[in-house]
Amino acid sequence: MGSNSVPIIFDTDMDVDCDDTGALAILHAFMSDGEANILGIICNVPSIDSTRVAKAINTYYNRPDIPIGIVKAKDFETSQKYEMYREIRNIGMTVKGYYPPVIAREFNEIDFNEENVFESVELYRKLLSEAEDNAVIIIAVGLLTALAELLDSGSDEISPLSGSMLIERKVKKLISMGMGAFPSSRAEFNWLLDWESACKVINNWPTKLIVTTLGSKFQNGKTLSKTTPKTNPVRRCYEIYMEGENRGNYSWDLVAAYHGVRNENPYFEEVDGFKIVLEQGTGNNHWEKDVNGEKDHSFLKMKSSLSQAKKELERLLTKAPK
Repeated sequence: MGSNSVPIIFDTDMDVDCDDTGALAILHAFMSDGEANILGIICNVPSIDSTRVAKAINTYYNRPDIPIGIVKAKDFETSQKYEMYREIRNIGMTVKGYYPPVIAREFNEIDFNEENVFESVELYRKLLSEAEDNAVIIIAVGLLTALAELLDSGSDEISPLSGSMLIERKVKKLISMGMGAFPSSRAEFNWLLDWESACKVINNWPTKLIVTTLGSKFQNGKTLSKTTPKTNPVRRCYEIYMEGENRGNYSWDLVAAYHGVRNENPYFEEVDGFKIVLEQGTGNNHWEKDVNGEKDHSFLKMKSSLSQAKKELERLLTKAPK
């Protein structure tokens, strides 16, 4: 990678909505252009098929060795912690196509060994300990479970630093797609589905935090079936989820991925001077003036043409592998 490439850790559920796969495609496009370096991928729900989807995408872009981690919970399908997630996933499956098991089956020629999937905190600590100081951008487009567990982690054989200290030293900023709209809102999915972890991360994150809720005003992916081959698993994910070819989907996660790499861009800008407050136990959040400068929080807003932003995201989404 070039000296100016942005080191990225992509933290994703890669399970219910297909925009996670579109965001990873954009990160690979940036990597092909020398703008980003994907250090690793964290699947923040304990579904092994999610890691299979990530592996399929990495392989399509000729980067099968990018390490993948997962939040491991053997009681995923029964535990109370994931009850709301399972309910929303099951509701979604009655409305949209559910792509992970299909991708796992159709791309089963990929060399995949579940034993090679890291535990999420172990991979986070390894990647951060090896990174340059104040350099890593974490793009989180799912539950904040893995990040909460990282914050709680203590020193180990990987690093003598605690999770919080490791983040403070190595992470430049966290971008979270969490529906924390300004000036107030109720979480709809990512944060809400593990609200305890979301509160821990948002309230205690030691570096820059950027919240984005953008992406519902335009769609991407309508040209995937026309311009990319059938061997493209991202195309297949969109076709399954949207139940047809050339049907776009909202671009929440794509915006987070784009801004994470191109901090200076003509489409989105960060608004500073506020702090976001997550209300314990309610699922509600609001923004307050950060009078004393105690939090380094920002929210993302549009600053130019929706159509141009959509066009650029589509270009990156459909860019051929290098």
